[in-house]
Amino acid sequence: MSASPSSARIFDEPALLLSRKQVSADTFELAFHSPRIAAAARAGQFVNVLLPSQGFGYEVHESGVPWVTALGAPRPLLLRRPFSVYRAYGSNGSPSPDTIDLLVKLVGAGTRRLCELEPGTELKILGPLGNGFRLPPAGATALLVAGGCGWASLGMLARELRRLGHATYAFIGAQTAETLPIETSEATAAPHSFVEDLPESCVTSQELESLGVVVALAAEEGGRVYGGLVSDLLEKFLRSRRPSSVHLYACGPWAMLVRVAELARGGQAPCQVSLEERMGCGVGVCNSCVAEVFLADGSVGHKRLCVEGPVLDAAEVNWEQERG
Repeated sequence: MSASPSSARIFDEPALLLSRKQVSADTFELAFHSPRIAAAARAGQFVNVLLPSQGFGYEVHESGVPWVTALGAPRPLLLRRPFSVYRAYGSNGSPSPDTIDLLVKLVGAGTRRLCELEPGTELKILGPLGNGFRLPPAGATALLVAGGCGWASLGMLARELRRLGHATYAFIGAQTAETLPIETSEATAAPHSFVEDLPESCVTSQELESLGVVVALAAEEGGRVYGGLVSDLLEKFLRSRRPSSVHLYACGPWAMLVRVAELARGGQAPCQVSLEERMGCGVGVCNSCVAEVFLADGSVGHKRLCVEGPVLDAAEVNWEQERG
């Protein structure tokens, strides 16, 4: 269960970049040594990363306030960048103790700069932030639906669900097979997929299948995966193999989330969504990441995604609001 923002512990700690691995044409996995955040993070939460800018360095002003300096002139700190916690390993019995992994898609100058950093670079990371996913009751089947790098919000959840013994399906889509946000591998002779119209030669996620997750990959431009929208795969599943108790979890583009929420509503299935939004502060001060929701009395209100999200119940979201 996720902690409320008022009770959650947040840390601002130096984090050493341990490794960088490219997993697709435009997506990287970055591993950071961040012991306090690793121990506290829950599936669905995020961190705010302070990026070093070219030509800038960190120093502490005589007032005790940290500044970024350029050519000796003090400048205010640049805004931090939010990233979902993709994996988190505590100190006990884990393969990479005291680390968190971030899944980063190249979308602009900031993410490119982050993915160009060399292992050994030290950053400041604030987290864990926001509310995470609520886990389903025992025996429930979990359907995870991701569009593009929305999988970053669901990767940690998949591991937790399998640890607890939930039947788990991962529906992951992208524009092309080359930009799927995971490492893909040759499908086995009998891939763990329910999709009947896969191409003869297809790819899957060996990592997820090794966890016991049933994998269904989609690309709008087709290729060696299902050709079409990832929401189409979800609809196929709900029509053909609906278990008695299904809980949906989704993160991705707004149009995809609208469709997932519609399918969940039609099937009377609980659904939680992680909403993506630009964030200024990440701690509820600037109000730049609000989303319209329906309140208990039926009126429309607002929630700050950085503290009252990013995970919301799909039933409370006003899906007719305009989003960028």
